Amino acid sequence: MIWNSVGSLLYSGCQWLITVLVVRLSPDYDAAGVLALAMAISNVFAPIALYKIRAYQVSDVHEETSSGEYVGFRFVTIGIALVGVMAYAALTCASNALPCIFLYLVFRSIDSFIDVLHGIDQQHYRMDYCGWSMGVRGVLFVVSFSLVLALTGSLELAVLSMSIVTLPIVFYDLSRAARLSSVRPVFSREKILQLLVRCLPAVVGMAVCNLVVTFARQYLGMSQGESALGIYASICTPIVLIQACSNYVYAPLLGVFAEHLDRGDTASFRQLFARVILAFVVIFAGGAALFFFAGAWFLQTVFGEGIVPYGYLMYAGILSSAVTACIAFLSDLLVSMRQMRWNLIGNLVACVVSVPATILLVDAFGMNGTSLSISLSYAVGVAIMCWHVLRFLRGAHGVKGMADGC
Repeated sequence: MIWNSVGSLLYSGCQWLITVLVVRLSPDYDAAGVLALAMAISNVFAPIALYKIRAYQVSDVHEETSSGEYVGFRFVTIGIALVGVMAYAALTCASNALPCIFLYLVFRSIDSFIDVLHGIDQQHYRMDYCGWSMGVRGVLFVVSFSLVLALTGSLELAVLSMSIVTLPIVFYDLSRAARLSSVRPVFSREKILQLLVRCLPAVVGMAVCNLVVTFARQYLGMSQGESALGIYASICTPIVLIQACSNYVYAPLLGVFAEHLDRGDTASFRQLFARVILAFVVIFAGGAALFFFAGAWFLQTVFGEGIVPYGYLMYAGILSSAVTACIAFLSDLLVSMRQMRWNLIGNLVACVVSVPATILLVDAFGMNGTSLSISLSYAVGVAIMCWHVLRFLRGAHGVKGMADGC
């Protein structure tokens, strides 16, 4: 878990770093705008390509679906996502941005494929393989991106280089996963349809969950102007790294949660649940303290003096990140419990609440209202999901309880 956390944090930091480097290494903001658009489009691509299978895969304690079937299914979802999202991009984006968007989606496709191999690693308690892979990939794609952009001035070539330097790590991950289980893709029509149907509620739940943040930011831009949105995004983007730390706490434990349920050991389940929440409290309290003492210096160093007066936005941003981490944890936990329907219900209610909450709070509190509306909306979803988890535990009896909830 420690290796995985270090590698994942380094990878997330490198993803953020290229958004800074593209501004520093380009003569204007055009390249930064195109890259931001490509990243935004990839946020539509990723949920389809990943199809919420990682949480399902690592909680498959009886291996009802083989590793090869998971690998085959990932090829299918990547293909569907690539074709569908490029069609969407062609209809909604400027033609000059399409080459960069396609190349960035190829990069995310490789990333999505590696994810299913890391699921195999996690099933066999070898997440050190995952950590090494993500850490090395992060360093390689930052170095290649910055060098190629500096030497050629071409954003497209810089993004292409990210995929090229990632390919050798694919073979590393393949070789490690192959030591643990078969990685030969198996394309079973029955199994593909089964996974598509079973995980669909969780995929839709993730999509409507993302809409909470999307709508809040879009409304801020419409009501307060693009400048306000830019300031808010710049302040809150580094906070996402703290949120990522919470993911590294619970993601390796999803299989353990499933094993506790499989044995009917609800006491251990509850204890582990409490430890995860305690870890969240420590992470976000530590993050708040870090930003209190060093936030102004960090913002000035990265973004310049002009953004420092808006540092007060960090605290509401940390609150919203904490609640976002909780709903992400509960969403994945419900998948591992095979409670897909309640994943969808909790996220859907949060999405519905976000519409009036965003309008009221952004109008009342400006940029801070964006974070407050996200916090309130997700808090409602968290309350619903927590209520169902506790209710489920009272009646859970191992595999039967999990199967009935599916």
